[in-house]
Amino acid sequence: MLAVALLSFLATPASARSSLHLGPLPGTLTLFAGAAALQLVPLPFEWLQTASPHAPDVVRALDLALLAHPDRHPLSIAPPLTAIGLTLFASFALLVVGTARLSTMRGARGLAHAIASIGVLLAMAGIIQKPLFTGKIYGFWTPEAAGEPFGPFVNKNHFAGWMVMALPFTLGLLCGGIARGMRHVKPDARDRLLWLSSPEANRLVLLAVASAVMALALVLTMSRSGISATMLAVALTSVVASRRLGTRTRRTIVTGYLVFMVVVVAAWVGVDTIGTRFASADWSELNGRRGAWADAAGIASKFPLTGTGLNTYGVATLFYQHHDLAYHYAEAHNDYLQLAAEGGLLLTVPAVLCVAALGAVVRKRFKEETSSSSYWVRVGAVTGLAAIALQETVEFSLQMPGNAALFAVLCGIALHGSPERAALPASKSPNRPN
Repeated sequence: MLAVALLSFLATPASARSSLHLGPLPGTLTLFAGAAALQLVPLPFEWLQTASPHAPDVVRALDLALLAHPDRHPLSIAPPLTAIGLTLFASFALLVVGTARLSTMRGARGLAHAIASIGVLLAMAGIIQKPLFTGKIYGFWTPEAAGEPFGPFVNKNHFAGWMVMALPFTLGLLCGGIARGMRHVKPDARDRLLWLSSPEANRLVLLAVASAVMALALVLTMSRSGISATMLAVALTSVVASRRLGTRTRRTIVTGYLVFMVVVVAAWVGVDTIGTRFASADWSELNGRRGAWADAAGIASKFPLTGTGLNTYGVATLFYQHHDLAYHYAEAHNDYLQLAAEGGLLLTVPAVLCVAALGAVVRKRFKEETSSSSYWVRVGAVTGLAAIALQETVEFSLQMPGNAALFAVLCGIALHGSPERAALPASKSPNRPN
């Protein structure tokens, strides 16, 4: 992953790098990485006791090497796991910046079409595998852990997490095509019918079918979090389309298609089946998550300043899990609580700054946008990010490498600058002297 991220970062020429201004985002990403690296610095036990009073007891129980070196230990209760987490974060951060720069140079539509193509293939794999599943993913690989596989994912909620990002992104691409469609077509019926046979119209039909297939696969998972997040994404897309599409005809087409897609998918799966799935949840216990969240909050309260260490939650629950003891919870089923437990204020403050910086840059990009295509691709990326942010309140989909990679790519697309701006010669750049 680090190699791929470095290639995506280095593949862009210096002109594209200099034309893309990400504001404070690189600084906040570096701040988060630095804070995580600080969790790996060996400290005297007296300092460790002061910064994280519960950490010495845990590390003494875990680390036999302390018998030989009893005087120093990092803030992280499991430094090797934190080192892995830091490496992954650095890789995905580079992937975000590399994607933003590559999209600035070449435009984001090509990458968007590639994600839509992968999404429909992944959806079809899940749909076909569902009735034929014999315990082996793709018919070859048996999952090491128990779960409810769907497609290539061992956990159906994680498959839904990938689709929660890819589906609204594809819908954004579709809206962009509709916004551009028929712009040179005369308003009479004959010319409109002739346009329907054009390559542009055929691409829109393919995108519409791809979106419907992805929506069907997502609902077939019966993932309540995935379905809820998708409904949020569809609603956001509908609201933006109703405000931003130029003509009433285009607004009607988009709204009509979204309603049609929801109705067809619900009818195919069965409204009663979906309703029963939601009704079967134990909402008083947050469908079994109340205990896991209480444990995560408890760990966060014991390590409020420096956390247990990035990527160490599964180790911390060996000592501090008090609910549902029939299972070991290596994840908090809420990535926000897990970050608070693993990072304390040391990581949560930089994380909040990263999100704020991302929002500020994306908002600036929307204000600067002059291309309809780039605008709607960006809308799709932001909508996908909002949808997965909702799902992460009850799941840990972004801890899956495939989902994290797509998340990073969508962040990069949301941040990318206008290709027209990037193409300006250095001497003509508004930010450089003549």
